[in-house]
Amino acid sequence: AVSAKRDALVAAEPMKLLSAERDRLIAATDWWASADLNMTEAQTAYRQALRDITNTYSSLTDVVWPTKP
Repeated sequence: AVSAKRDALVAAEPMKLLSAERDRLIAATDWWASADLNMTEAQTAYRQALRDITNTYSSLTDVVWPTKP
């Protein structure tokens, strides 16, 4: 049981790292969404592409990040 749990944790690590990097990139653009600013369509699309990245990729080794506007 311990070995199976360890294997599950090891298998989940690439997705965890991908999600952490995605979260960092989204956080760097959070100021775009402040109440006194209007995001451009490109900014909105970029943030959505970042949120959707884990639907397409499962690790940092093969990910293609969207271009920041």
